[in-house]
Amino acid sequence: MARKIRLVEIIDRMIPPAPQRGVTAGEAVLALVLNGLGFVSRPLYLTPAYFETKPVGTLIRSGLTEEDLNEFTLGRALDDLHEAGLSALFLHLASSAVGLSERGTTFFHLDSTSFTLSGRYPQSEAREDEEAEDEGEPAVIRITHGFSKDHRPDLKQFVLNMITLHKSRIPIWVEALDGNTVDKTSFSRTIQSFLQQVQGAETPMLFVADSALYTKKTIGELSGKIQWVTRVPETVGLVRHLLSEVPLEAFRPGGEDLPGIRFCEVGTTFGGIPQRWILVYSQTSREREEKTLSRAVSREKKALEASLRALSQTVFSCSEDARTAWEEIFGKARYHRASECVVSEETGHVRSGRPKKDAKPEIQGYRISGSFEPDPEGIDRELHRKGFFVIASNHLDDKALPAPEMIALYKSQGTSIEPGFRFYKDPLFFADAFFLKSEKRIMALTVVMGIALLIYSLAEEELRRTLKTLKGSVPDQKKKPTSRPTMRWIFQLMEGINWMPSRGDPAGAIWMKEVQKKIISFFSPEVKAIYGVP
Repeated sequence: MARKIRLVEIIDRMIPPAPQRGVTAGEAVLALVLNGLGFVSRPLYLTPAYFETKPVGTLIRSGLTEEDLNEFTLGRALDDLHEAGLSALFLHLASSAVGLSERGTTFFHLDSTSFTLSGRYPQSEAREDEEAEDEGEPAVIRITHGFSKDHRPDLKQFVLNMITLHKSRIPIWVEALDGNTVDKTSFSRTIQSFLQQVQGAETPMLFVADSALYTKKTIGELSGKIQWVTRVPETVGLVRHLLSEVPLEAFRPGGEDLPGIRFCEVGTTFGGIPQRWILVYSQTSREREEKTLSRAVSREKKALEASLRALSQTVFSCSEDARTAWEEIFGKARYHRASECVVSEETGHVRSGRPKKDAKPEIQGYRISGSFEPDPEGIDRELHRKGFFVIASNHLDDKALPAPEMIALYKSQGTSIEPGFRFYKDPLFFADAFFLKSEKRIMALTVVMGIALLIYSLAEEELRRTLKTLKGSVPDQKKKPTSRPTMRWIFQLMEGINWMPSRGDPAGAIWMKEVQKKIISFFSPEVKAIYGVP
């Protein structure tokens, strides 16, 4: 597949090989991709060890040996990638791949994720106060703290924005960004950077993204350049108004392709941009969110019980302070309300020792106690909105893009781009990949990982297409035949192939199991030739 998309050729054309180097940038990238897809992701300095049992001359170029693929060669290649312009280089590669897979490029999906890193990054720390990079120099990310999608706010990170094709995990654009980058500002910049690289494209482009895209500034910047579909955040006042005013009876069924979905379409203007809003009700989401709400009510109840226990042990100087503390606790409660509140005097003798017979106890402070109960109105208010959300688009032609298709387009976000992020973080592929301490090389490695994802996705598509055409199958994890295997499973089935170098034959000798030969038989003649399968 790497040869089919001309991986080495395209990279070497953009990064001309230096005469004194024995390995070109394209060949080094191919080596890193093969290493990453080999289930033994290793540090750069261990890459030669990976290729000791592989026919390097057959896989990459005749004459190359595993010693040529050393830490210094691969490190220089990552530096060269950064200098050449990472996102533009990746787009050039991916565009070639898209042409080969005969896909339209009308619909795209955009999203982001974060990668946490350990250790110090002196270059990032030195640039903390810098506002801009030197003109003419390729941008370098800053490894720093930010909103962590991995739920590790204690660690530094960087952010990755990715654009994929619709109904596919095939990436078309990858871009590493500073660790404190915010989606609400970066999405617009990413799309505009992408558009600059595809100037002259005749097909109108429509981007699907989450609610971070929906800000007045962003949709104002993009609406004259692209069409978009996104979710409207509930912080927009009109969303709450519509969901509370439009009865469910006004919603139409989504049909066979959208089971459990009902919708209602309205026209509106936001940020000066005319748009269509699709009010959506999902029964599946409703049931899931009801369970989430039930857990939230239970958590709040336990928290209130703990707060009241602590409050009952506190002695206040006056009754007003006690009531203020009580009100502060229930002022934050969303699903419960106070049902009883009692302030009692704490009395005693101020002086130490035995009090006189006629001495009367004095008030030393005040305690407060009471009980609470569920707040039906608060719970119903939250429950009323469950299962509802609003999708917006500046695509105003409801015949070219009917509401059910727009809903399906938005819902496919999870099947188009999320698998790509899971690939990036899958320990079977690039486990501990970001061991590098150079921000430039980390940026370059994210693109190498994107290239691996590109090849992985294209290979999976090709295999599934061939299996469907030939009505073939391979065994799944339960030994049952399947025509839709993942490449992740295929790679696991292909483990254990034995290769023995031979003096008379550069390709050497290969020993494979029957199931491995069967898998190879479904690929192109070039792949069969590498493995010696007729």
